[in-house]
Amino acid sequence: MGSNRELKELCYMEALEDSVVSVEMILNRLNQIEQKKGVFDAYILSHDRSKTVLDLELSLATLCILLRKMSENLFIVTPEELRRDMNSIIHSNRFEYTRLEVVVYSQKGREPIDLQGLLNFCHAILKSDKVRR
Repeated sequence: MGSNRELKELCYMEALEDSVVSVEMILNRLNQIEQKKGVFDAYILSHDRSKTVLDLELSLATLCILLRKMSENLFIVTPEELRRDMNSIIHSNRFEYTRLEVVVYSQKGREPIDLQGLLNFCHAILKSDKVRR
């Protein structure tokens, strides 16, 4: 049975790495859009930014679901404040992104998210991965 668990952990770690790369690529895209303000038509940039923010919302939700699954399978221990942020992202009904700040809204109201803390946690998990390295 140990090998099945190791295989499962390997699959989760690969998925985590893919999810983190996806979120970071989207954040880079948002930074590129910011840098193009005043150079390109405002309407085009606004539309591109709106779509990219939606991509970020979905990528973060996917990342948070994966982290929750990893925690439920006892591969990781999630700090309480990050667990709260993860649940807020997953259950939010409105999502806003402003230059390195994520805010979600749910029945609880406005909830700022520690995006950098979440990404740092993911990178720490990936660095601790003993299976592949």
